[in-house]
Amino acid sequence: MGTICADIGDERAQLKGTIQSRGFVSRLKDLCFVVIAWIVDREDKRLSRIALSELTDDQLADIGVTPAEARREATRPFWN
Repeated sequence: MGTICADIGDERAQLKGTIQSRGFVSRLKDLCFVVIAWIVDREDKRLSRIALSELTDDQLADIGVTPAEARREATRPFWN
């Protein structure tokens, strides 16, 4: 009977190690998705600011933005 209990304990220890390693991989995968989403978001902002900087004064007036506001937004760093 003692041997059976010892075997069950060993199986639980192995299972626990497996669950922990899956947890790490899952957290790592989640972190990768967050980092990729952050990079994509920053790239979208960068491209939008480039497009904004290329608009003419008439086009800016059409969207209700002054040239000074457009310049200020276009020169902001990508992380803002």
